[in-house]
Amino acid sequence: MNKLAFTIAEFCEAFKISRGRLHELDQAGLGPKTYRIASRPYVSMSAAHEWQQRMESGAAENFKPLPAKNPGRRGRVQSASE
Repeated sequence: MNKLAFTIAEFCEAFKISRGRLHELDQAGLGPKTYRIASRPYVSMSAAHEWQQRMESGAAENFKPLPAKNPGRRGRVQSASE
C-alpha cells in the first residue's frame, strides 16, 4: 500500500527542513495543511504536493525568519579560568 500521509517528522525529513522552520512557516501562514487523528498532526500527500508547488512559485519570497535566540553563541561558553 502506498503512503497516504506524512507525520510532521517525516514531512520535515522528506523536505529537508527543521521542525522549527516548519513552525515558523506555519506561524506565517505558509505551512502545509494538516489534519489530526487522536491529536497527532499529519500532512496528506496532496497537501504536501500543494505546499511544495506554493514554495516553488515564490510564496515564501518575503518570509522573514525569526532572529536567533542567542546570535553568535554556539555551544558552551568558556570561562576565563579554563
